[in-house]
Amino acid sequence: MLISKKHHFIFIHIYKNAGTSITTALKPFTLSRWVWVINRALKKLNISTRFDPQPFHDHITASEIINVIGRESFNSFYSFAIVRNPWDWQVSLYKYMLKNTNHRQHDLVKNLGSFDEYIRWRCENEVRFQKDFIYSNDGELLVDFVGRYEDIDPDFEKICSHIGISTSLPKLNVSNTKPYQQFYTNETIELIRRTFSSDIALFGYNF
Repeated sequence: MLISKKHHFIFIHIYKNAGTSITTALKPFTLSRWVWVINRALKKLNISTRFDPQPFHDHITASEIINVIGRESFNSFYSFAIVRNPWDWQVSLYKYMLKNTNHRQHDLVKNLGSFDEYIRWRCENEVRFQKDFIYSNDGELLVDFVGRYEDIDPDFEKICSHIGISTSLPKLNVSNTKPYQQFYTNETIELIRRTFSSDIALFGYNF
């Protein structure tokens, strides 16, 4: 995630959705150091703590941020995130984990031996939805704008226009260079369709 008090925005970083590129482009527009009261107890003691523009872990959810800073404070910022076609998302994640030897699941994915086995493992053992980054448990959208990876350039321009800056978006951390459809079989297409049906329906995606 990335936060700017100067331009009043919060970026919710859903992994493998151009987040590294967006963070790189926007970080120069954040304050190098900013004062944030992260703990209500410290606030009661009139103690302020100084943080950088990334005070939380990279992939913190909007709900988790709200639990820390409060809904009123969160709503005072322009918040946004980028979502991605779930079939494409899993290809990108697979390729990234396979090539990044420092990733905590690199050995697991490598030992699975194939993309098909990875999809079977993912759908049976560890499912995480994009919606959980930006929706509450009650189904309320918590961010102001949801861009799409497929429309990343025009959507990033909309974001920049809203927060009043001008910058270009670098292409960083790209892990796949061929159409995601080429990775799938009929079986794995349906596995993703069933397992990630909530994201697919909510964001209007299809294979």
